[in-house]
Order: sequence, then C-alpha cells, then structure tokens
Amino acid sequence: MQQTPSFDTWTSGFLFAVAMGIFLFLILIAKRNKKNYPIAFLVLAFSGILFAYVLYWTKYARQIPYFNSFQYIGLYSAGPLIYIYVSNIYNIKLKRSFFHFGFSFLWIGLTLIFWSQYLFKYRLDLRALVKFFSNYVLIIMHLIGYLFAIMWLIKKNNTTHTEVQKIRHKWIRVLIVLYALFVLSYISYYILINFSFFNNQWDYMISVSMSLAIYTIGYFVYKEPQIFDGEFISELFLPIENKKDSLEDHLINELYNNLVQYIETEKPFIDNDLRLANLADQVGYSTHLLSKVINRKSGKNFNHFINGYRLVEAEKLLTSSDNYSVKTIYFDVGFNNKVTFYKTFKEKHNCTPTEYKKIHMQ
Repeated sequence: MQQTPSFDTWTSGFLFAVAMGIFLFLILIAKRNKKNYPIAFLVLAFSGILFAYVLYWTKYARQIPYFNSFQYIGLYSAGPLIYIYVSNIYNIKLKRSFFHFGFSFLWIGLTLIFWSQYLFKYRLDLRALVKFFSNYVLIIMHLIGYLFAIMWLIKKNNTTHTEVQKIRHKWIRVLIVLYALFVLSYISYYILINFSFFNNQWDYMISVSMSLAIYTIGYFVYKEPQIFDGEFISELFLPIENKKDSLEDHLINELYNNLVQYIETEKPFIDNDLRLANLADQVGYSTHLLSKVINRKSGKNFNHFINGYRLVEAEKLLTSSDNYSVKTIYFDVGFNNKVTFYKTFKEKHNCTPTEYKKIHMQ
C-alpha cells in the first residue's frame, strides 16, 4: 500500500531551512557585491538540493516529480561555485568560467525537457542519460575533484605577508573546511546506507550537517564587510595578542597621532573599499593593534572613526562651490551607498546634506 505524503518535525524544519536559504540568497544578491554572487547561488543551489530531499522524504516526489532534478543541479554546481568564489577572493580572473558548469547546465536542460514533457504530454526516453549523470559515484568524484582544485588554488596563493592576506587566508581555510564537511556528509550517506542501523534519522542528520556547512558559509559571506574590516574576523580567526596587557598611554598617544597624521595627509578614507586590515597595512600596524588604538583614543569602532573623516570631507565639498552634486558627493568621500551617508550625516548635523548646503552657502 502506497504511503500518504506527509510532513514530520524534521521535514518541516528542513522546509523552513529551504525558505531561509532562498531569503539569504536574495539578501546576498541585493548587496550587489559580484564577488559574493557565487556563494549566493551556492546557497540557492543547496536550497534546491534540500527541497528535493524533502519531497523524497515526505513522498510528495511521486506526486510532483518536477523538482527531483534540483538536487543534481545543486550538487554539480557546489564545487564550481566555491572554486570561482575563492578565485575572486584571490583576484584571479578565470577564462570561460561557465565551462565549470557543464554538468549543471546539462541538468538544467534535462529539467526543462522534463517540465515540457509534463506540460505538452510527450515522451522522450532519457533514462540512460539520467541514470549515468545521477550516479552518486560520478557526483562524488566531481565534488572531490573540486575540493582538491580549491586546495591547490589555496596552496598556490598561500601568501601571508600583510594583514589583508592573513585575514583572507584564515577565511578561505574556514571556507574549505566547511565545503569539506559538505562533501564528507554526502559521501557518508552512501557509506552508512550499507549498514543495518541506517534509517531516516541518520539521513536527516547528514542533511543537518550539509545544511550547517552551506548556511554557515552563506552567513559568513553576508557578514563579509565586517570580516574584511578585520574586527569581526579578528575575534574569530586571528589570535588576540595579550588581551589583558595594556599599552602605555604615551605609546597609544604616539601611535594615534601618527595614524591621524597619515589619515589627514593621505586621505585613505576616500577609498570606498577601505577596510581595517588595509589601513593597518598602510600604517604598518597589526589589525589588532590598530583596532585597539582607534577604540582607546576615539571611543569609536573603525567604521564610525573613518566615517567621521568622510563626513568632514563631505562638509568641505558641500560648502566649497555649487560644482559638486549632493547626489554624488557620498561616493567621492568614500561612502559606498547613499543611505549610509544620509543617515550618518543626519546623526551629526540633524539635517540632510541638501539642507546643510543651503544653510552654509547663503
């Protein structure tokens, strides 16, 4: 007797994870950071894998088989997406990167054919093709192949002379561990399934591990600005140097004065991509030391400290002449978006940049 399709606590939770994955994908895409697009699509791909699994576990796959192939699109996309993301982090330009998605495009094509068959009621025998490219051995070889390719890429670019490089290396190491966990979880299913103790609970736990790996990657990339500011990542990945030891006040003052002099002279804040680690490299401090100096002397975190200088520069441009457009000044002084500029400006002056310009140009 065929079982009635139904959800349990586990499958309901996984369906919620699918929804959260789609939501995270939209957030990452909305941030419009092209370097992060591969991870955004990785999260979406895994949501597709998990959705196909949910349909299988709940028996709905028999009633709506239109989404079964989502798991293969996702599995064949995972490795290439991580590989391209790591290449982007290392600023390596890949030629014809779409070739990495050959198997994914094949499954997308097969999916469209399946859908058209259901829609237009015709039959096309693709069983041999589907059986070959859905074989778990081929999928595992594909996943492991990209795992080694990524590890080779990391080894080839393993340079940690600067603070930026140290942070980047630590982050990518975490990334490869999470991807390896994803691959290991997938492989473990086909090992454990051969044992008598294996049941749905084990299957669920494997999917939990896969979910944890992929959504952790997505979360870290969502936090990417804080990671590459250095403050968020320094607590997670970089050693804290003698956290209880306090530096002498005169040394802090000297370091701070040198920092301020450098900022006022060189104006590094007009760089829209300036991060704590970048500035640390420029002034010759460690990321931890620079963060400590800024916090101790200014009472602000790095972003608020740098935005203060950006606001001063914006004030000068607003009152210097009519040649500067309020709509573009925010980018000229180092802000990445108009919303942050207006919010920060209003917090300081209690008026908009346009109102400030009118008042001071009279």
